[in-house]
Amino acid sequence: IYEKMLAENEPLEPRHQLYYGRELFYHQKYQETADVLEAFLEEPDAWTENRIDACMILGQCYDKIGKKERALEAFLYSLTLDIPRAEICCEIGKIFLERSWYRQAAYWYGQALTASSEKKKGGFFMTECHGFVPYMQLCVCYDRMGCHEQAFFFHKKAEEEKHGSETTFGIPAEGVPGSYCAGCS
Repeated sequence: IYEKMLAENEPLEPRHQLYYGRELFYHQKYQETADVLEAFLEEPDAWTENRIDACMILGQCYDKIGKKERALEAFLYSLTLDIPRAEICCEIGKIFLERSWYRQAAYWYGQALTASSEKKKGGFFMTECHGFVPYMQLCVCYDRMGCHEQAFFFHKKAEEEKHGSETTFGIPAEGVPGSYCAGCS
């Protein structure tokens, strides 16, 4: 539909630009996605939640084509639009984790846990980014930093989120620390 509109020189209104960008992303046309979403973000009248959604997709798009710095810039740009979303914080944390910058990654996964879980605004909402994902990634970060007690603590928190699902390795509950590893704070 959108390609037909564009072929007929019919301009897309901002919301349709976003939807078109999403469609391009789902069809793995990443450079085209980036071009459309960059243009969308220039639209001054676009709804804030749509702009944040565009930042999320744009960052993921740049990540897919190996442009990690551009991905980070897209995710961080969303922070200029409104308070951080847990989903964005997880994406930022992922970038730092991939760089083996564990303290920075842990910071952003921690921010995901403090982000509002308010669904009323109508933007994207991924429940797992408000608990399970940041807990599991904090487990990884603290393990890599050598803070095994703290890693285990977050592992148990992730297990609680998934109610003991098989993805949490079935580690027994005894010995869960109540405080963080002093060497990794």
